[in-house]
Amino acid sequence: MVQAVLGGGEFSVADSLRKAYGRFWTLLVAGILVGLVVIVGFVALIVPGIIFVTWYAYTVPPIMLEEKGAMAGMSASKAFGRDKKWSTFLILLVIAVVALVILGIQMALSLAAPLLGRVVYSLLSVPFDAWIAVIFTYAYLTYGPSSVPVTAETSGYGAVPPVSIQQPMVQAGAQVGDSPPNNFCRTCGSPLRSDSKFCSVCGTAL
Repeated sequence: MVQAVLGGGEFSVADSLRKAYGRFWTLLVAGILVGLVVIVGFVALIVPGIIFVTWYAYTVPPIMLEEKGAMAGMSASKAFGRDKKWSTFLILLVIAVVALVILGIQMALSLAAPLLGRVVYSLLSVPFDAWIAVIFTYAYLTYGPSSVPVTAETSGYGAVPPVSIQQPMVQAGAQVGDSPPNNFCRTCGSPLRSDSKFCSVCGTAL
């Protein structure tokens, strides 16, 4: 869903659920392995647990978007998490603060009415959990080691138009048909990151 939205296309909840269902067992195994590693890290010492969380926070995106297995998804997440360890730590810190605020709201309401506290906590947990998933998916898609081309095949939602195709400015004296500058795709003219291997719009290899 995040990939489709970033590409400016439409997304379907049914299609997203169907695609996730097809990766269910891989996601389950990866979730169990990551959970065990993080728990062991926190039981041993707090610091290893935090390090493991920063390593494996991005496990789901490579599994869903790059069709990786559980171990390969964890390896991809570890490589990305180690490269972005401080940014990931700050993200986790913000998430922890928001979680404490939600818990504080529940405790305050529970003093007056325990049932009300549980209901409000449950209602707040749904968007909170979705927000966490979107944060890590967005970070992986935007700053990942290899930008996943948003195409009909990779998105699963059919043709996905770009967010905004910015055609390169024609320099003075340039002729029509000249190749775009190096920082633009030679096929569709979309802006490129300097380290991109593929155009994120049309998928052309660079």
